[in-house]
Amino acid sequence: MNTQTLHPKAQALLDAQVAYILQRLTGEELANTLTQNIDAILANASLITLNESVTPQMIKETVYHYAIKLDLGAGVFDIIGDIARTLHSHQIHQQTTLNDIVPDKHVEQILDKVLELKTVRDYIVQQVIMNPVYAALASDVMYYGLRDYLLSQLGGQQSRQRFASLVSWGKNLVERVPPDVEQMIELNLRHYIQKSLSNVLNESQSFLAHIDLQKLRDNLLDIWDDLKQHPISTYKQLLSSVDVEELFVLSYEFWRDFRQSSYFKVLIDSGIDAFFNRYGEATLSELLDEMGISREMLISDAVRFAPPVLAMLQQKSLLEPFIRLYLEPFYCSAQVWAILEA
Repeated sequence: MNTQTLHPKAQALLDAQVAYILQRLTGEELANTLTQNIDAILANASLITLNESVTPQMIKETVYHYAIKLDLGAGVFDIIGDIARTLHSHQIHQQTTLNDIVPDKHVEQILDKVLELKTVRDYIVQQVIMNPVYAALASDVMYYGLRDYLLSQLGGQQSRQRFASLVSWGKNLVERVPPDVEQMIELNLRHYIQKSLSNVLNESQSFLAHIDLQKLRDNLLDIWDDLKQHPISTYKQLLSSVDVEELFVLSYEFWRDFRQSSYFKVLIDSGIDAFFNRYGEATLSELLDEMGISREMLISDAVRFAPPVLAMLQQKSLLEPFIRLYLEPFYCSAQVWAILEA
């Protein structure tokens, strides 16, 4: 008895079973076959819990592999570039306004939530206003603003003759003043502004802490009313397709470093543990319901994808060999030979 070859009857049985499966997978019965299989799976799903199916450690190892260890190939960045250029140049941007994709109600809801975050707002105001770098920047703005204002006032309010006389007088005065005086005056003016700025910043912080939120909300919504009317193409000019590509690359480089941190790993572990703490004892059927995945959705997707894929495999003569690869070892087995020789 040769267990590596098919018994003549086994060959006939194998051919019949392959033909039967092909008919079920490519004929008019495919939709019914898919529905029956999905119903059988869902019926069993109510008998199995998540903890019985997989463990938290199995999920963690899978996430570690794809989120931490996996590096995208160079071809992915080429694809991202092609997609970025295609999307950036699409005509839909000229036909769509900001309000078309962001309704007013969402803007108002987000704005109201942000305005509710008083602790966050106070913290940001304090960190920004009391920051020495910001104070120095504000000092420069005040200095140059005051200087330019005074010069503009002189040029706009004085006649040519009075201005010429003033310049002549100033020139004579400068000739009698030591060279360091101008620099000293500037330094003293800056020092005075810096000293006064501290009080101004304190007052600004107090003002912002007690700002009229309703008025601020109305002002921000007025700005939104203007922005929302413009087409998306108005804003896409702020970023070129190359900018989008580079931002993606920079984000990915940051992600490559961040995902190696212990901080990220702790967050992954905690998130997975929290999920299993809540759903570990839930059945797979209950879990599908919680995720919003219905029987109709599963059947619809199966009927959408399975027929064309199976038809393509059949057209390329790939489906039957795959079925035979799965079944033939059984028909070549000693058990089948023993049954057929009995």
